[in-house]
Amino acid sequence: MLDIQNVTKVFGKDTVNEHTALDDLSLHLDKGEFVTIVGSNGAGKSTLFNAICGTFFSDSGHISLDGADITYMPEHKRSKMIGRVFQDPMKGTSPNLTIEENIALAYARSKHGPLGFALNKRDLKIFRDALADFDMGLEDRMKTKVGLLSGGQRQVVTLLMCTVVPPKLLLLDEHTAALDPATSEKIMKITNDMIRKNNLTTLMITHNINSALKTGTRTIMMDSGSIILDISGEERDKMSLNELLDLYTRRSKKVFDNDRMLLGTE
Repeated sequence: MLDIQNVTKVFGKDTVNEHTALDDLSLHLDKGEFVTIVGSNGAGKSTLFNAICGTFFSDSGHISLDGADITYMPEHKRSKMIGRVFQDPMKGTSPNLTIEENIALAYARSKHGPLGFALNKRDLKIFRDALADFDMGLEDRMKTKVGLLSGGQRQVVTLLMCTVVPPKLLLLDEHTAALDPATSEKIMKITNDMIRKNNLTTLMITHNINSALKTGTRTIMMDSGSIILDISGEERDKMSLNELLDLYTRRSKKVFDNDRMLLGTE
């Protein structure tokens, strides 16, 4: 499904600020896999997502999605196949448009391209039914401007916008990190239900290592632009937080120093 081969990205090349953000990175996901990604600040997690989305082109390597080479495909064309939810609830939606208008824009873009939207009763019923599944009362607020919603409500709208037409790949970029613990837990449950219902191939960056080991089907750890750990199955099921940190120390030759991730705090 997703195949990343030997991708490298260097910022500030040939300057004093040169930084290798992705270092000959390779990764393969089969259809329906749900992979969680952990790593300290600067490990390359969000840079990997930007490379997949086409925010920039990689310096070398290849990226393919569902058999199509997207290495040099423009970002707006990839957006028809890739859904992305950011950490900031303010991203991904238009605050001055209503819930139904935001969803309709995403629906039309996924189906036909960025040509605007036209609402009809059938589409509105699809949106309303999908919102009702989340049990947050948003189906009765479809005329409400998104800018008036809470952070959690806005993330739900963004999730639906990304999946109203199921994408080939869903990217979750710490999408619960800015929410309070109770809301974060609810959004994560909604996310898991949505991924299972649509059998979505998913990559999720998370700030919580414990959550990373319990969510999805596989966990990778990044450091300095490389994948230093890739675990799944029984090995992952039996691995404790301390064992994971020991592996990180042995392979990266340094101690994991992100207290927020170690403690699972928001």
